Amino acid sequence: MDFSGANQIVSVLETIYSPKSTNSDRLKSQQFLDEVKLQDESPYWGYEMALNNPMNYIVKHYGLGLLHNAIKRKWKDYDQQKRITLRKWVMELNYRVHDQDPRYIKEKLALLWVEIAKRSWGEALRGGNPTEDLLVESWVDMDNNLTELWSTNQAARELTLIIFRILFEDVFLLDDMIVLKRMTIIQPLCVMIVCPMDVFAKKYKFTEKWTLFKANNEGWFKVWVQELNSSVADKNAEYVIRLLETLKTCLNWPLSDVLISNDIISSFFACFLSNIPKAQSMALDALHILLTRPYSNEEHYQIVLNKLFNNMDVLDKVYTDLQFDPEDGVDEDKYPIVKKFVDMISCLYTCILKVRNDNHQIQNYLRLLLRTTYNPSLIVSGLTLDFWCSCLRNDECLPLMDECIPELLEFAANALIYYEQIDGHPSKIFADIDFQSNTEFQTFCSSYRKRIRDVIRLISCVKLDFAYDWLNLRLNTYFSSPYGQQVLSSTFLDRKSEPYLSALSQFMIIECFINGCIRWKIWFPDSDKYDEKLADILHKLEILSNQLIALNIREPLLLKKEIQNFALFLTMLKDNVLFTLLEKIITSATMDYPDIDLDEKTEQADAVRDLRYACGIELNRMALLMPESLKGIYPDLENVVSRILPNLSYHEKISFESFLLTIILKSSLDRKEERFAAIVDPELIAWSDKNTVVGLTDLPWFMERLGIVQIAEYFQKRGINEHSDLLLIPIDEEGKKLKSTLSKRWQTLFPVRATRMFIHYSMQSINKDEEFKALQEMWRPRIVPIIPYIMRLLYQLQSYPDPENWKELPTVVQSFLKHSTVERFWEAGASYKSKDEFIDEHMKAMQSLRDFADSVGHIVRYTREYTLLVIGAISSLGSIFYEVEEVPQLLLDSIIICKPGSSVISPGVSAHSWKHVINVGIRPVLKNCPEECAPKFMSAFLPKLFNTLDMLLCDKWAPFMVDHDTTVVVPTDDEEITEEILEENLVRQFTTVVVLLLLDCVGQNSSSSKSKPNAHQILMRRLIFQDINILAPFLKLLTHLISFKDGKCSFNSILLMKSCLAEVLIKDENVDEFFTVEVMNTLLKILLNQSPNKDSFYEALYVFTVIFLTLCKEYKSTRDFLYEVSHGYNIDELYENLKKVDDYKNQRTLMIEFLDWIKTANGTNDEGDVSHAAALERKRQEKRDASLKKATERLVKKNKDDGDMLDDPATEDAAFGSLFETA
Repeated sequence: MDFSGANQIVSVLETIYSPKSTNSDRLKSQQFLDEVKLQDESPYWGYEMALNNPMNYIVKHYGLGLLHNAIKRKWKDYDQQKRITLRKWVMELNYRVHDQDPRYIKEKLALLWVEIAKRSWGEALRGGNPTEDLLVESWVDMDNNLTELWSTNQAARELTLIIFRILFEDVFLLDDMIVLKRMTIIQPLCVMIVCPMDVFAKKYKFTEKWTLFKANNEGWFKVWVQELNSSVADKNAEYVIRLLETLKTCLNWPLSDVLISNDIISSFFACFLSNIPKAQSMALDALHILLTRPYSNEEHYQIVLNKLFNNMDVLDKVYTDLQFDPEDGVDEDKYPIVKKFVDMISCLYTCILKVRNDNHQIQNYLRLLLRTTYNPSLIVSGLTLDFWCSCLRNDECLPLMDECIPELLEFAANALIYYEQIDGHPSKIFADIDFQSNTEFQTFCSSYRKRIRDVIRLISCVKLDFAYDWLNLRLNTYFSSPYGQQVLSSTFLDRKSEPYLSALSQFMIIECFINGCIRWKIWFPDSDKYDEKLADILHKLEILSNQLIALNIREPLLLKKEIQNFALFLTMLKDNVLFTLLEKIITSATMDYPDIDLDEKTEQADAVRDLRYACGIELNRMALLMPESLKGIYPDLENVVSRILPNLSYHEKISFESFLLTIILKSSLDRKEERFAAIVDPELIAWSDKNTVVGLTDLPWFMERLGIVQIAEYFQKRGINEHSDLLLIPIDEEGKKLKSTLSKRWQTLFPVRATRMFIHYSMQSINKDEEFKALQEMWRPRIVPIIPYIMRLLYQLQSYPDPENWKELPTVVQSFLKHSTVERFWEAGASYKSKDEFIDEHMKAMQSLRDFADSVGHIVRYTREYTLLVIGAISSLGSIFYEVEEVPQLLLDSIIICKPGSSVISPGVSAHSWKHVINVGIRPVLKNCPEECAPKFMSAFLPKLFNTLDMLLCDKWAPFMVDHDTTVVVPTDDEEITEEILEENLVRQFTTVVVLLLLDCVGQNSSSSKSKPNAHQILMRRLIFQDINILAPFLKLLTHLISFKDGKCSFNSILLMKSCLAEVLIKDENVDEFFTVEVMNTLLKILLNQSPNKDSFYEALYVFTVIFLTLCKEYKSTRDFLYEVSHGYNIDELYENLKKVDDYKNQRTLMIEFLDWIKTANGTNDEGDVSHAAALERKRQEKRDASLKKATERLVKKNKDDGDMLDDPATEDAAFGSLFETA
């Protein structure tokens, strides 16, 4: 190609964009353009195209793209002359900007300027006395050039602002690879050109050479603020927005003197009042940054605060102007600003005690905040609730809140409702905008109610007498109203009706009030006249309790809530009301609902079952709380329970027996062993039943026990075959009768529930070693004999889903069993059906033959999960479980079922099921292992466990680890897409649980983790790290966890690996070789394929650096391996350079250069092949926008704990409930 190349390129571009061109012409043209970027002359052609086609924006943009490509790909290879020439071209093109240039052209021009600045600006300052040539190459006059550009015209001013914005984003907000290498030069330079020189001189030490890089002694910040003020006054909306975009990027890092001297906060107030929506929004973000940024000078922070609080009238006016009537629709301009406004003002809790309150500033602020709390949008209202809770917890704030507490309490009480259940509630107008699904809205409503409860609870604590009088008046008014009277006279109410929901609200308020009293008792024991005050509170609570009992509620779900409240009364009133409340709970548990058949699956029957279940829980809570008080009436209780047991379901029976057992174990009752045996033995003996013992060895027997044979016979009668659609065939009377019979059998199929409940309650509130040892003595002879049967049951449950085990059965039965193993899930954002459609299908299935399959599948999964809970419960009994010689192998064989003669794991168990196996069964077993049993148990158990988890995860992740390309078959069916998304999500949940298991074992032991390893983790670390048979599969599993495409799990696995390094490196050559070949290789893949703003990038880089320095010191083989994978990088020199540097930040810079080398050698630098230029450009801009959004959110968010990354309700222990929430 010759220098006429620019004209050729223009001609080719015309061919591509011409509507008359054929696809063949376009393909040839695109291939030509792909070649262009590889030519040495491409930047010159790009310059010519952009220069000579000022109004042809397609050609101009492509030309700028050629320049961009040259800067990013070839800058290192250019000599000084080429670099300066390229810079002059870019400057010239920027100087020629005009008003007609579209925004994307200005952005591209600015980007070119910044890309050169990032690579060269200030480079001469690294040395001592730079030459004139080096100063020129270091773009010593860039600030002066920007000043010239600023002075050219309005378009040039906007371009200058864009240049600064992109520069500051890359230097201070984004983790830009180029900037990271030059951070020590480029950051101070940015500060210097923004600030006045005298302010800069107070903070930084610098030589006279630095001043050569500054053109304006006052700095740019002052220029921009003056421009902003005049632009707001002139209502030049577009220019105001450009100025704010740039100013917003430089609020967190300049010296606060600059912010104060230029009175930037007043400029933001002017923006608030400007009625320019985008400017208001950006000014709010900017003010939020000012309020949450660090200040080295406390006086400056105080000035900002005083300025803000002295202008509450302005903020009040702004909020008023932002109001709109939601009935007319949500105002798309105002509503986002309202959310930002409230988010900003609600973050001031930590500030209010620092404010000079000489003119009622704080009261004005609280009144404004209360106005926002009343906002009909739950999102907006919810933003303020944490503020109120924080103030109510702070004794210094309480005097300031006297005026607003009554109104706040009234608001909270009225707001404690089930919004999601109320059709047409105003909040739902906003929900359609704020939430992607109804499930999201429901989750938020639950969170909102929790914080509303906190407000009522805290007010009840700090203003107890006032809250009591207020509550009495409210309850009297409510139960005298038509709704209240309807509640008192009804046995069942529609759960979406106003009477039901309003009554539920009253009971929730009562609960909050009692919890407030409990908090007072805990937090104010040193207050004046504490005993006298406590006696008064108890008297009031007793009156309230008696009044509630006298209401005589019969509606099951409202009565359930009332019973739960009575349990709270009991924590305060103790013996004063024990027998009254005990009688009420037992009466409620046995209350007769003659028109309800509890064997039916109806809403009313479910409500009665819920009530009875809640009563059982509260009885057990009562027994744990006050065993000695109940001891005196134990014989009477025993008689009452024995009398009502025949009328209870099996589950209810176990709850009542657990109640008696808890009194026996927790009180000083005599004949403990005898009484214990009388309750426990009749249930546990079922494990040793001869038929059960024999039958558990046989899967067909197990299936027959489930009722498969009877169902098959019934299907045969109905003429069902393997092709029948069970969902379309209604169930007849015979089928209903069979279903009822099987349901009763399933309740008592195996004694897993009783075993788990009895152990669970017996292990609560153990205070002394003697009590624990006595419990062990009672449980040991009962548990040890049944362990093999429990394990065998688990084996059969794990075997059930494998189709290989059904081959001998009739085809129709196989088809039925296949239906029974289907796990049906609904998940927001993944399922193509709505939740209501999913529930409707489930309800329809209950009236069809598919209900047999669903019910059998449910009982199998339920029994498996309870069997795992039993194993976890037994492990809590100390050494009993672990002293059984065969237990490690028994447990492994029960959960890991391999094909005969191979290591292939049975495919029937899903990722969802494996999640529960690990979370519910295995994690407690590993955590509860006593120190004296750990060496023997862990050496037998962990190697196979880790190997199996590794095989399972690699197998389940395999479909999702393939890089998507044109050969991938994309599913088109909605259901197929749903299944794929759900399966990946379930695999992620399973992976998270495995990471948690490893975390249980070894901890993370890093400065960023919340706590150091506990005693058990220290023991486990020793056992794992010192036994190569455990360590090898542990490291293999951990390395694969790092490699999986799950950012959260990969990040936490890297932290786990980081915590292991000091104890496993340079101890065993084979281990070190694994770290070289596998671990470093895996980390390299992550580092080369992730952008540096990813959570795991820096941790992975740190771990890689530590391994690099440790192993390169000891092994030439490590250096040789790294030399090979890096395509010839000088590893010896890198090692020596890293050793010379003490500061990890500088080490990081060296490692990033190493990574850049590998990317270039691999041809993957700049994220891909030049042939996909347009797609890569879009992808790059999307990544930049996403990174900026994330960085900006970090700047403007409140200073809150982000919580545990692994805190996932789908994987945590909470998935099966806590003490009083578990069946």
